[in-house]
Amino acid sequence: MSLRGSVPSKPHRRDPNPFPSLKQTIPSHQPTAGRPREVALLVETAMVSGREILKGIGRFLREGHPWTVVHEPRNLLDAAPDWIRSWQGDGIIARISSPEMAETLRRTGLPVVDVLGLVKDTPFPLVHVDDTAIARLAFDHLSSQRPASLGFYGFKGENWSEQRRDAFLGLARQLGYLPHILEVRRTSRFSGPAQKALIGWLKSLPKRSGVMVCNDELASDLLQTARRSGLSVPGDVAVIGVDDDEALCSIACPPLSSIRAAHAKVGHEAATLLNRLMKRRALRTRPEAVWISPGEVIARQSTDLMQVADPHLQRALALIREKACAGISVDEVATAAGLSRSVLQRRFHAHVGGTVHGAIQKHRIEAACRLLRETNLPQTEVAERAGFLHAEYFSNVFRQAMDCTPRQYRLAVRREAPDKA
Repeated sequence: MSLRGSVPSKPHRRDPNPFPSLKQTIPSHQPTAGRPREVALLVETAMVSGREILKGIGRFLREGHPWTVVHEPRNLLDAAPDWIRSWQGDGIIARISSPEMAETLRRTGLPVVDVLGLVKDTPFPLVHVDDTAIARLAFDHLSSQRPASLGFYGFKGENWSEQRRDAFLGLARQLGYLPHILEVRRTSRFSGPAQKALIGWLKSLPKRSGVMVCNDELASDLLQTARRSGLSVPGDVAVIGVDDDEALCSIACPPLSSIRAAHAKVGHEAATLLNRLMKRRALRTRPEAVWISPGEVIARQSTDLMQVADPHLQRALALIREKACAGISVDEVATAAGLSRSVLQRRFHAHVGGTVHGAIQKHRIEAACRLLRETNLPQTEVAERAGFLHAEYFSNVFRQAMDCTPRQYRLAVRREAPDKA
């Protein structure tokens, strides 16, 4: 794979207005007959989100689009490569991380699709994961375990992190929580002052708090700091990240719960959009942003607030997690735990809190929330799949747990995170 035009043929005069009106005509370069389109991918490989975006673009190529792809290893905050200035390709997909990079790409005159959204008010269309929907998944998962408080740890000055923060905190306040917030600059998070601030913040949280972290990379840092500070995860603080970076999540101590953010879908949709733009002779207005709905919560030990040392209770909790939606009873849980029903109830109340029946219901309600949010199934089928025998009983239990009916919950979720694609 060669990089054509790696040295600019002449210097570029700086435009006094970095992003002229979006109504300008941006030429679309047409490939010569018989030559496949050549596309540059300015997407980092150092983070799982970038690698997943590249996977999605790869799937688009395998669907019968014979692009020639130009790509080189890079990091998220790297500037645009020098060769792009005089490159004679047909289009660009980029994680645009600075105004300078956006200006360089604008000067190429090529169709560009941004898959980061960090720089505002560029002339390029954006394809990105739905940060509001991601925040709701994290909130639903943490709040279902009735934490004493909720918090958010994210990157300062990065709008995707701030959007997740704002959505998460808004939901927390609706339930009466006064959320705790800490943010750090990406480039200084390992500095002494930043680490000291993180330790102080973690120790200030009430016991049994739930914290959403903007991504797995930063969540991994938080878990290490918590261990060095003598804090128990999830006993003192439950932690959930974003991106489901399996390598990071599996080596974290304890293993990190995370949200699959559907970055591969971002890559596929960005390639689809760029293909349309390259076929046009001119782009007179920027297309609307495309927001990709996230996948699901991958629960691991970092948010298992019901983790206990008692092996009998461990067996009981494992069965509840696995079979809650299959209609299990308290007696079946007691049998699996090897205890009488009365002894199980006493131990459960002492070491976990609440009742066995309440724990079963919590998992069923969490499943129902996911089905209401992600499917169009009728309420009767949602009730059945979540383990409730009767829709009316399901509705009553749901209202008690969520302070709204299943229908109201579904409508509220659709209003907050509509299908913007």
